[in-house]
Amino acid sequence: MKVLGKRSIASFITSVLDVAWWGIAIGLVLLLVLLAGSTFLELRGDNLTFSVPVAVQLDAPVHGASGETSAHFEKLQGNLRFPARQGAFLSGSVAVVVLAFGYMFWIVNQLRHVFRSLSQGLPFVMANGRRIRWIGLAVIFGEFGRFAIVYFWSYYTSLHFVADGLRFAPSVDINPITIVAGLAILVIAEVFQQGARLQEDQSLTI
Repeated sequence: MKVLGKRSIASFITSVLDVAWWGIAIGLVLLLVLLAGSTFLELRGDNLTFSVPVAVQLDAPVHGASGETSAHFEKLQGNLRFPARQGAFLSGSVAVVVLAFGYMFWIVNQLRHVFRSLSQGLPFVMANGRRIRWIGLAVIFGEFGRFAIVYFWSYYTSLHFVADGLRFAPSVDINPITIVAGLAILVIAEVFQQGARLQEDQSLTI
């Protein structure tokens, strides 16, 4: 199977990205409706629940097979689901999710343009280098944004929830692999830029 051009891997990925683009667009519209409704709708009972990432410290002894041990639990991470209540936290959280979906929508849109040109057999165009650079920056800043959101949600739960034997703690969770991946994408963007310049120079020479 061909990598570039029509009926290639690039064209298949373009189709997948088109489906993802529409899925994110529909989700974004629904979230905007929920955001608008969260300011005036009255929430009763447990019909709408909210799940946020949390980090907990478990105060429980750990015993080895041979008896006493110095082993202990460190931070455990998971999700806490609780009934949503009208207020600033709900509206703010939905707004954050809307921004995240908008961020993903923009990244997928950039990828669609890149792979569309690849499926046309045109990899080295100047626009691709710029788009890939923006994608790399979006990956890096997106990871810092995810870190800030997770920290806020875990900090909120540490202030508003208690459980026997557990202590909720703010979660400091940043993935260095994602940062390195973003930097690698920036390098690839520069390769595309250099390839586009060389192709332009060759066309002018001819």
